[in-house]
Amino acid sequence: MKLMRSYPAVYFFVLFLVANTVTTAQENYLKIAGQYRIRPEFREGYKTLTPDTAKAAFFISQRARLAVELKQGNIQFYSSIQDIRTWGDEEQLKDIPGLSVNELWLELGLKKGFSVRMGRQELVYDDQRLLGNLDWANATRSHDALLLKYTNPEKKINWHVGGAFNQNGEPLFGTDYAVKNYKFLAFTWFKKQFAKSSLAATVVVNGLNALQLTIKKTYTSYTFGPLYNFQDNHFKAVLGAYYQAGKTENGLSLDAAMANTYFELRKNKMFAGLGFDYISGNSDNTATGKSHNFSTLYATNHKFYGYMDYFTNLPVDTRQRGLMDPYARFGLITNKKITTTLDIHHFLLAHENNLLSKSIKKDLGSEVDLLFDYKISPLITVTSGYSMMFATNNMELIKGGNKNNYNGWAFIILKVTPTFTQDFKK
Repeated sequence: MKLMRSYPAVYFFVLFLVANTVTTAQENYLKIAGQYRIRPEFREGYKTLTPDTAKAAFFISQRARLAVELKQGNIQFYSSIQDIRTWGDEEQLKDIPGLSVNELWLELGLKKGFSVRMGRQELVYDDQRLLGNLDWANATRSHDALLLKYTNPEKKINWHVGGAFNQNGEPLFGTDYAVKNYKFLAFTWFKKQFAKSSLAATVVVNGLNALQLTIKKTYTSYTFGPLYNFQDNHFKAVLGAYYQAGKTENGLSLDAAMANTYFELRKNKMFAGLGFDYISGNSDNTATGKSHNFSTLYATNHKFYGYMDYFTNLPVDTRQRGLMDPYARFGLITNKKITTTLDIHHFLLAHENNLLSKSIKKDLGSEVDLLFDYKISPLITVTSGYSMMFATNNMELIKGGNKNNYNGWAFIILKVTPTFTQDFKK
């Protein structure tokens, strides 16, 4: 009874699971999947402008994964272990542990379209502007979370409710948390699919410990908004908008917003699109105790604001002044195996900064990203990219370095994903 008094939501959730567990299932299988990904990179201006005395960097990194998925009755189990390394980053003949767990979860099928997943898992929703796994990074983002899922294939509805509560150890008393993660996370996501379009809505409650160590307090922010997608054979449209309120980890009152639009035309083997992203930030007149800086939370920002990753840590990467990113995309699908894409971004601060000794104006410069994707086979893919940044003096004030130096980046990825699946009877 003490459990019910202290944590009534947990108590009733356990009763819900017991009452709704399904004892039969439609399919049973064992799936073993491997992944090996190697990526050589050339960096001279990646993430920041090249200083006058700096030399180009070159390295080779890799990710190797082994995943096992078991489906039996109403139980689904998934485990993915991985080794991540840069070639040469460990001394030879030394026993340095390298394996880690990317995902490790159990999912129980319940009645009437419900299921519950618990354990370490990637949270990937919609276009990943708020919740994504950041698959570009060798170490992708995972959460130790509980997730309740509802699926209705007939009405084409999906609804998820999830949450996490972090703790660094097994304390006898208290829940103080010293790791630089969120203290707690709660979210809900709803999506309705139509014939050629979909409408989704996301709400995220994010709890962060106070940035000042002497303050033993957790500040909470609230982010919510819709996302609309439309696509047919010739036209694609994306419209999204999110509002953020609550408190920052500095205890400031939040009043921030993010919006994105993208329109694309396709004809034969070619496509062209125009998009615009807006992320709010502070201005010279922002009141004390207030913040208009929108945090993209746990997004996959590498997808959106240029592949050179100048703006992956928002709002830090804009000095709390927000970001505007009008961009154009051009693509050519040579055949089913080869796709070439060219993106052109023009970056601007949402607000100037005239409070410094040297003012920072809005115009930051442009980035050009060329991407080539070749699917050699269903199991083997090669992706290569080349990017250049054409910065202004304002970018120097934001990022440092010299805009007149060469600022470019190139990479090649070889990805191999063998898979074995065995169906079996219950």
